[in-house]
Amino acid sequence: MPESIKKISVIVPQNPFVLGQYADRKHCLCVLDVEELMEWWPGTPHSPHRDPNKVRAIQRSLDWKRVAQIAAYLLQKEIIDVPQKLDKYFREFYEPQKNEPGREWPPRITSVVGYEPSEYRAFSNVLIHVNGAELNEKKINGEQGAGDLIFDRNDKKLSFSVIDGQHRINGAYLAIKLQQETDKDAKLELPAEVFLDLDERGKPKLQAQIFIDVNFYQKKVDRSLVADLFPTARGERESKNNKERAQDIGRKLMLETGPLVGMIQIPGIKYGYKDVITLATLNSAIEDLLDTLVDNGLLGLDDQTNFLAQCLTAWLNASGRFEKPGSSKKKELDPANVAYQGRVLVSVLTLVPAMVWRLKSHKVKLVSDQAAKLLEDFLSAAAENAGLLDKGVFIDKGKFKARGFLGSGGIARFRDLLWASVGGKEVKKMKEDKITEVAESAKAYVSKSLAKQESIK
Repeated sequence: MPESIKKISVIVPQNPFVLGQYADRKHCLCVLDVEELMEWWPGTPHSPHRDPNKVRAIQRSLDWKRVAQIAAYLLQKEIIDVPQKLDKYFREFYEPQKNEPGREWPPRITSVVGYEPSEYRAFSNVLIHVNGAELNEKKINGEQGAGDLIFDRNDKKLSFSVIDGQHRINGAYLAIKLQQETDKDAKLELPAEVFLDLDERGKPKLQAQIFIDVNFYQKKVDRSLVADLFPTARGERESKNNKERAQDIGRKLMLETGPLVGMIQIPGIKYGYKDVITLATLNSAIEDLLDTLVDNGLLGLDDQTNFLAQCLTAWLNASGRFEKPGSSKKKELDPANVAYQGRVLVSVLTLVPAMVWRLKSHKVKLVSDQAAKLLEDFLSAAAENAGLLDKGVFIDKGKFKARGFLGSGGIARFRDLLWASVGGKEVKKMKEDKITEVAESAKAYVSKSLAKQESIK
């Protein structure tokens, strides 16, 4: 047998619940050497260079503190100089992604990570997907349930990806590399459930669905952590309702289009910028707007995404506090800048019907340079009327809080103020009850006007 051929003894479990077109897809249980797995997963030695996309696949950005905590748990000792150790052992895997929006390398985490005492350190099995391997089942004493997983480590068609367990794998890898600093022969094997050829290489549809099933339906994680996986799990199928379309738009605004690329938050993994809107919150806000967009002729995914990106850009320009993210180094937003806060951005998005009304009243194409300038002027005037600008710049966090927009009911008061201000009247000296009355009147007028324009059309 050639040296590049790897044969692993496995258990082949029976599963009566996998039916239909997937009944013949195989999976098995085995143990995998964590160092070998880290080699096969990113794509060496059969690929001349590591492929960052293979490392990422369907996976979420890593919480590096959690990786270090897992390593400390296995070693049962405190790890010091954590950023330097992460850079030393993971640079070749993850540094190629450092310039992607929302990412950074080396990770900026605490220098010292402690551990929770344990007398028996063990993991639940990780979930792995493999293309380019064979499963040879065999009988032992006449009983089925055993086999060999066979693959050529140098085969270009071989592809490993991690469905679930990336933190355990990376934590285990860090632990074993640190252990080898004093014991060069140390090895660590992880229990693994391996799925074979569920998906075509590079199209992780079922893998995304398994991740959602395990981490969202079976045990809850933050909604933003899986929000951008739902489109992947759908594969090539178009969105069939507003919820799915909102997920598609939110994903594009997070990764591709508009002023918030790389800034929208996925909490817990340090993706995006602190205090900026979370992906789940953004998706929910977008969902509420889709009927308005469709009713006014914005039907396609790109048109809807570009229009909302235009609205957000117009707001940030109007606020006078537009901070563009650095090209290679992530920087924190000015703590006084509330123009990016989730509650502010969601409130501004509720004005989308008013923005559409404004553009249609001026007979301007909804997505255009002329529309962008008109919306910026419109929002700037509204913010000025509401007393939200100080010498052309959106008020700082202290003043925003002093006006009651951060406390209980603050978001409702802020939305009413914005809506009350879109009619051109100065409302900053109005009492709260009057502001609410004017806001409701403005909403009714915009709704009626849009409906009338639609009926004429």
